[in-house]
Amino acid sequence: MRSLGVFAAPKKPNVQGLLRQLVALAEAHQIAIHIQKGIAREIGREDLGSDSDDAIAACDVLVTLSGDGGVLTAARATARYGTPVLAVDLGRLGFLSSVRPTELEQAFTMLVEGKFEVEERMMLDARVFRSHGTQHSALSTQHSPPDNSHSTIRNEVGGSIGLNDAVVAKSALARILRLSIFVSGDLVAETRADGLIISTPTGSTAYALSAGGPIIHPDVPSLLICPICAHSLTQRPVIVDSGETIEVHAEWEGDEVSSSELEAMLTIDGQIGVFLQSGDVVQVKRADCKARLLHLPRETFYERLREKMRWGR
Repeated sequence: MRSLGVFAAPKKPNVQGLLRQLVALAEAHQIAIHIQKGIAREIGREDLGSDSDDAIAACDVLVTLSGDGGVLTAARATARYGTPVLAVDLGRLGFLSSVRPTELEQAFTMLVEGKFEVEERMMLDARVFRSHGTQHSALSTQHSPPDNSHSTIRNEVGGSIGLNDAVVAKSALARILRLSIFVSGDLVAETRADGLIISTPTGSTAYALSAGGPIIHPDVPSLLICPICAHSLTQRPVIVDSGETIEVHAEWEGDEVSSSELEAMLTIDGQIGVFLQSGDVVQVKRADCKARLLHLPRETFYERLREKMRWGR
């Protein structure tokens, strides 16, 4: 390991002290360390500040001093480079983290000695497509009326990769969303709900769990479709193969609020948002890249699950 990048959440408790400790450890081992400019300035080490998060993400290893939200940011940033992420838990749940703040020095030694294991996690790719005219579509055409020889052309208007989930949800003013859910061209359900979560196995312990979804082992190649407050007692979460492409057609229902004031949004990992218009298509599939998380060899998914969920205590 010749270079170490750090993403730090500046408002987390003791983050400056931990960062100074990490800088000292790296410099003692003659490892170049790259830090985001703002937090580098706060610890008086402007010389270590980097102009670009991409440059930090391209280091040999990226350390996060944050909660799970910081790990999600790091996962998206490092995926294209294949950089492994070591997460130091400064959050509440820390389901994606493997190191406690008190273990930082010991963890650094193990990192230098190559004693961590790399765990690859599937990511998803979520995009929004919007209608513009009537020509041949880049998406599947079988959703068009049978007598229509031309499908609606849809242009991509936003999206991103994500580690946890892609969520289609209404604003406070939108009464109900009418969602048509397709899996590889087959209509699965037409449902009325407050929204819909499409989750990776990693994200099954996040928002989807709160919405009543199952916990899925990270190694199971799957995508979870989980409605949010569906207006039907029969609507249940569905697990599909990770090779499937999921499309969600979003429309509004109800006339209590002007259509110009209705809003919904696609959010990816709860951090990236794309505003939706009625008739937009959200397409979600497995991403070409993977997140690489570092974990201790002795730690299994079930041990982490038992500890974080406080099962059996």
